[in-house]
Amino acid sequence: MITGKEDRMLELLWFVGYCMEFPTQLAIRIGGHPEWNRHVMYRAINEGYVEVARGRSRQRIIRSMRLTPKGMDYISDRDSKALTYILAKQDEQPTAHSSTEKVLRQHSLTIALMMAYNAGAVFLPDQQPSLMSRTSPLWNGVGYREDQTYFYTTSEIRRSIQEYDPDSVVKGSRIAGIIVRGRNCYCLYHTGHSRMFWMRSTEENTVASIETMLNARGFHCESFSQVVIGSRMKVAEKIAHHRVNAQSKYFTVSDGYQSCFFLVNSMQGDALLSTIVDPVKRQVANRRALQDYLPPTVATRDYDAVTRDGQRPVILNYQCDLLALLNINQAPYGFTQSPILLCYDYQVDSIQTIVGPMVEVRAISEGGQS
Repeated sequence: MITGKEDRMLELLWFVGYCMEFPTQLAIRIGGHPEWNRHVMYRAINEGYVEVARGRSRQRIIRSMRLTPKGMDYISDRDSKALTYILAKQDEQPTAHSSTEKVLRQHSLTIALMMAYNAGAVFLPDQQPSLMSRTSPLWNGVGYREDQTYFYTTSEIRRSIQEYDPDSVVKGSRIAGIIVRGRNCYCLYHTGHSRMFWMRSTEENTVASIETMLNARGFHCESFSQVVIGSRMKVAEKIAHHRVNAQSKYFTVSDGYQSCFFLVNSMQGDALLSTIVDPVKRQVANRRALQDYLPPTVATRDYDAVTRDGQRPVILNYQCDLLALLNINQAPYGFTQSPILLCYDYQVDSIQTIVGPMVEVRAISEGGQS
């Protein structure tokens, strides 16, 4: 727990205060059982620890929780150290009540942070390697561990890039934060219910600046991937309908990245992100998913295994890598039958739509077993 105390109310109030604008539907994913978390949220509202602001955007009701002075007192009485993080955050970003558009942008940042946290990422500024130079008063001296997952917010990224290159202007990007693990960097974006507005040159320039900055700070990232968070799998279909590098003012998959993972904004998405960024979990999931198949007889990137009769190639893509799906080889050399693609049950229908009828899509359980 962030607060270090077994108090679900304290934990909820801390996250609401730290994020400043907190989507009500996200409360059930702050550790513990979802139904108990929902009960804690309603109690927080009824007792006046948080207030719920409501707005409307494109026929959707937006509900956002905000910490009240009474909620601030609750945190102060039980964990004064935890309160210092909230106060520092509010000094950085004043909490003047914003327009619905700004609330939605803050929700995107909150969703990225919470999903990263649920995937095991460290995000508190004094517990992760600083993105600032050693000469900066903000540098904290924390060493980088390649077996640890770190999440950095957009404000931390912007501040570091501008310190490294004062002439750079890091504005206009839709990035909601980055996860760094080992030599891999994952750029998080929240697209919501539809394809996000996208200025390709701006986004690619931002990632190039992030790469330069990370290397200057000693991270030495070699692989950059996109992680796109959507409200449901149907959004992945909309994105994949527009081919790689299509000219559009809305998001399209780009082959300028290692991968483009699509996650649903849910507990399933939290678990999938954890598997994507953690190589140990990924190896376990891959091994379990492929336990009923044989390894390839030749070195290839077109497929991951073959059926026991050797007649069909097997492709593993529970990570929902849209770039890999759009570039799939539907007729690998040496096989007379079409490929089988393995993914999680909730992904099957959308991935089948993306890859078309030439590939059979089969479900595996989210534990990795068929």
